[in-house]
Amino acid sequence: MTHDSSAVITSRVDAPPERVWFALTDAGALTCWYWPAAMQPRAFSDPVVGGRFGVDAGDLGFAGEYRELDPPRRIVQTWRWAGDDRDSRVTIELTPSGDGTDLRIVHDEVDEETAGMYRAGWESCLTRLPAYLAG
Repeated sequence: MTHDSSAVITSRVDAPPERVWFALTDAGALTCWYWPAAMQPRAFSDPVVGGRFGVDAGDLGFAGEYRELDPPRRIVQTWRWAGDDRDSRVTIELTPSGDGTDLRIVHDEVDEETAGMYRAGWESCLTRLPAYLAG
């Protein structure tokens, strides 16, 4: 199996890059929006290069390490689902756009089937981000 596929997701939110950065790197913020509240998610995040992050909800969860941080423009992190045996990579780019922020997420180093699942997962998660940022 080759791990040369990627999921590319683009989105725009009505908040400045600094607020979006916080939502993506703060454990309390991640707990509020990343997964539905009904799942009772818990998050941890140490947003420094080499720091760890993750979100879990019972048997479901992922964790990784921050590899690059360029606040509030770019995040590169490793990513591993609980129970998996290999890391993938997530690159998040934040670009100011008028009064908001354009997001570009690339989740790569995965096989084609996994890329499709990650694309759907990211799109689902990002539907909750605007409400968190508006609150």
